[in-house]
Amino acid sequence: MRNQELSRQISSIESLVYRTDKATDDIELIGHWGRYLCVLTAGFLENSIQEVYGEFVHGASSPAVARFAESKLDRINNPKAGQFVETARSFKPEWAEDLQLFLDEGGGRRRNAIDSIMNNRHQIAHGDGAQITVHRVREYLLHCIEVVEFIEDQVRGD
Repeated sequence: MRNQELSRQISSIESLVYRTDKATDDIELIGHWGRYLCVLTAGFLENSIQEVYGEFVHGASSPAVARFAESKLDRINNPKAGQFVETARSFKPEWAEDLQLFLDEGGGRRRNAIDSIMNNRHQIAHGDGAQITVHRVREYLLHCIEVVEFIEDQVRGD
């Protein structure tokens, strides 16, 4: 991960996942940790759109255009995989096409990871009893990181 803020967030989440594994044998408490880590991962995904595309617009446009684009990026909340694709399409149609293919590779595990994190976050926020585990969040986080790194490479022209 090239973005320092996103790297910091990932390190924090990964550290909590590691410590959760070692902290307790209380199944109910571990369940609460899974929900908490899901919310943090959802926040990471939300921030990733703003951070990665925000850096891009600052380097590719005038300050006024960058401020305008950032104001639009800041309004993206609870982004599922489709919102990532549509945001990419707003910049370049080929970015959206490539991202779509990347999300759907391997049976769509990356798309599923993003959508599952956001769906669980919604359930958690509304008290609908989400049953996401620490192990599942760890798995989803790895796929989400792959997606954000792919987008970072796109905007940098790698």
